[in-house]
Amino acid sequence: MLYSVLITQLRNQVGDTRRRVHADFTGDGTTTIFQLPLETFPVLDQAGTYILKVAGSSQTENTNYSLDKDTGTIVFLTTAPGNGVAVTWDASAVYLTDQNWLDIINSVIYSLGDDFWKEFIDTAHTATANMLSLSLVALQANAIAVYEFQRRVATTDDWEPVEVNCNWRYSRDENVIYIGIRDAFTLTGELLRIRGLKKYTIGTAVTDTLDVQDKFLTILEYGSIARYWRHRYKSVVELVSKMSQEASRTPLQELIMLSDRFDRLYEIEKSKLKPGKPAHIIPPYKSGGGRP
Repeated sequence: MLYSVLITQLRNQVGDTRRRVHADFTGDGTTTIFQLPLETFPVLDQAGTYILKVAGSSQTENTNYSLDKDTGTIVFLTTAPGNGVAVTWDASAVYLTDQNWLDIINSVIYSLGDDFWKEFIDTAHTATANMLSLSLVALQANAIAVYEFQRRVATTDDWEPVEVNCNWRYSRDENVIYIGIRDAFTLTGELLRIRGLKKYTIGTAVTDTLDVQDKFLTILEYGSIARYWRHRYKSVVELVSKMSQEASRTPLQELIMLSDRFDRLYEIEKSKLKPGKPAHIIPPYKSGGGRP
């Protein structure tokens, strides 16, 4: 699933769907900064969802003007609109931009820590003659554990555990496998297979693929919705006040209760679905196999 798909689902659940907005300004020949009305931003940060015109002529973002989608500030970069010239703004407004949602989702993924993970099997590494260490940083940057380390010379050979010949250990802090003796590997290019666990990859754009397994998406949804309401504490106090039928509660209390509810659901689902680490055999220490 793409981040953008999850964001759309979350928007529908909390009512953060796009709404069309319009604003009119009049140039005075000197003013280059225009502030959008409060109800017309944040601006949905997707292509084709907003347009700025000066005297009916469309302007190009980052050439004619810059836009802060979170604060609704428009800055003309070259020339201020002339005196009496009409400036019009048409856009789709939301409560949170896609970037805001991306940050929220990633914060939930970070909060999962090592309790949730994906298994990896890496066969891309090869041995170097007389190597004493093997870094996983380049190909398995998110690794948190290695519990199987195997070798073979040719693809037709069976995989053989490295611990048959020497001791080895994995350092999570360095993301490196240390090998006990220098002559454990005498050939460069020997094939390796590494099996272990890794943390989720954090996306940097809404077009990235979400790394979390489908069975854990409910946890991600509850955590994201809780953070959404906390993100909107200030902006929705008035709205919640109008909706509330409980005279004994303040609008802020209503909002806090709403975010707390989804926080509890998040914690319940997380504890219920937390996977157990896969079982594996811990190889005995090999005498003469070195101290990796």
